[in-house]
Amino acid sequence: MIKPKGSVERYTSPKPATLSFEPQFEIAAWSPDSGGKLPPEQVHFIIHWPAGLNDLPPMAIRFKGPDTLGFFIEELNRYRNLVWPGAEAVDIK
Repeated sequence: MIKPKGSVERYTSPKPATLSFEPQFEIAAWSPDSGGKLPPEQVHFIIHWPAGLNDLPPMAIRFKGPDTLGFFIEELNRYRNLVWPGAEAVDIK
């Protein structure tokens, strides 16, 4: 398992639902130049909130290294298996 550089809080007991809407997600590779000619250096996970939700701007999580992104992916897989243990494996091509 990849170890994160920051602190991690894990919850295994169900938490009450607080969201009653579906945000939209975007994943992008970020390059330091505006034209995208330099190689990308970060992965951005961007959440776009639905219209009317107090006009919140998008929220972005930046992954500046492979270890942090790898840890995030491992944790998502762990929780996916916890919540949906019978789910089919993801086919990545």
